[in-house]
Amino acid sequence: MRKIGHGVARRLQIMPLMLHEGRLVVAIDDPSSRHSALDEAEFIAQTKIIPVVGQCLDLDTVLNAAYEKIGETAAASLFAANLDPMRPLEFDMAGTSELLQTLEKEGPAAPTAEAPIEQSDNSLVRMINSMIQEAHREGASDIHIESYPGQEKTRIRFRRDGLLYTYLELPPSYRNAIVARVKIMCDLDISEKRNPQDGKINFAKYSPQHRIELRVATIPTNNGLEDVVMRILASAKPIPMTELGLSPNNLAELTKAVERPYGMVLCVGPTGSGKTTTLHSALMQINTPERKIWTAEDPVEITQTGLRQVQINPRIDWTFAKALRAFVRADPDVIMVGEIRDEETAKTAIEASLTGHLVLSTLHTNSAPETVTRLLDMGMDPFNFADSLLAVLAQRLVRRICTRCVESSPASPERVEELLDDYMHAFGAREDHAAQRKAVRNDWLARYGREGQLHAYHGVGCKHCGGTGFKGRVGIHELMVMSKTLRRLVQTGARAEELQQAALQEGMRTLRQDGIEKVLAGRTTVEEVRATSNV
Repeated sequence: MRKIGHGVARRLQIMPLMLHEGRLVVAIDDPSSRHSALDEAEFIAQTKIIPVVGQCLDLDTVLNAAYEKIGETAAASLFAANLDPMRPLEFDMAGTSELLQTLEKEGPAAPTAEAPIEQSDNSLVRMINSMIQEAHREGASDIHIESYPGQEKTRIRFRRDGLLYTYLELPPSYRNAIVARVKIMCDLDISEKRNPQDGKINFAKYSPQHRIELRVATIPTNNGLEDVVMRILASAKPIPMTELGLSPNNLAELTKAVERPYGMVLCVGPTGSGKTTTLHSALMQINTPERKIWTAEDPVEITQTGLRQVQINPRIDWTFAKALRAFVRADPDVIMVGEIRDEETAKTAIEASLTGHLVLSTLHTNSAPETVTRLLDMGMDPFNFADSLLAVLAQRLVRRICTRCVESSPASPERVEELLDDYMHAFGAREDHAAQRKAVRNDWLARYGREGQLHAYHGVGCKHCGGTGFKGRVGIHELMVMSKTLRRLVQTGARAEELQQAALQEGMRTLRQDGIEKVLAGRTTVEEVRATSNV
């Protein structure tokens, strides 16, 4: 009964009964229709609640009698009892800074112990709603809630265009309450603070005009605290392949690969480099009524009509490998696997691609040639793998120069020479180096030159881009298409450097080279390219 005070129990019309295995059992007249009351009780008790049906003609009298035994009387919580449980929480578009001021006024100046904060505290609820809205409006991809011990403030940071920046700081007395509120929004166990948890928020439940979904991960940190990271799943629709930022040659080769009847196409890169978006764009290209397409994802972030999409759940041993085996028995034409994480998934994917299916998947590697050696190191058969692989696309995301404040000036000869040195480095020492260097320069002038000169671009900074000179992101790509020469090298267990040199001879361009071309086209800066790619 100390978990839920007398006033709250009267207002919500619930009766706390017992604690069972760390969960609070409460009696309520109709658990099926009183979700909001149960959510609020969970928030206040900071414990997962188990509702049971309890019928009582005069609950207030029963509550008075019960709470008097532990020294709580009706007069002590008269104010709480007068609150209407059915009144919806007020929600307006007040700025987060004003809400933060309200929180700081309401919060104790120097609490010796963290006071319980009720969900009926509108300022906190509205602040979280506003925070999610503002993150979405600003184009942020992630929201980080970071708790610190003692009297240090709780910090909230947004990741926008790949970079983190501090959004606001909250009073320390609210660190548990904000985590508890987020857990309630995605139906996680509030009382579980020692293990990480994953969930999803459908924000339309709290603000119908905002159709936003968030993927939530809670991580236990030191001092018994928790951090929360929320990823905003705003891109619910795939992007056409023509808008991915692929060079004309890469676009033509990738399109040809994904339109093949069988084989394997891999998209590789670090977390957050847009691999899933690229694969869904490829599926959009081949998603026709004549094809049966199965996808196994964790989680399903982008949905498409016509695709049969499956959510992986490792807790019940429903893994990528098991889903793949199930798909092969379900008459597929195309299979998309969210990620190849282990040897079993890799072998099953290769078998599927050799038995007449097109398999698309992602992998965490740094470059296209490294992907081949990584899979061979995982124990793949070199002959089967070489036969099944069609293409490997490595990609990164770099910040795009703001289109509203971009400025250009003729590039100095020194800058052009510097870019040429950077571009030619991947080819190594060759006999025809000077001739090839001249050919590259002439090609640049033909494609990107204005009045016979190459230009350097930069963003000045404006309101649209928040004074940074960058707005949005653009992809840089490295596409290795398998040929007879490359297949022979894979079968003989060649190293990544040998594969790269052979692929460069056949027309592949590295991430750095593709990035330099996007610098010349005025889409990004050379510093951005160098920060995300090796030479």
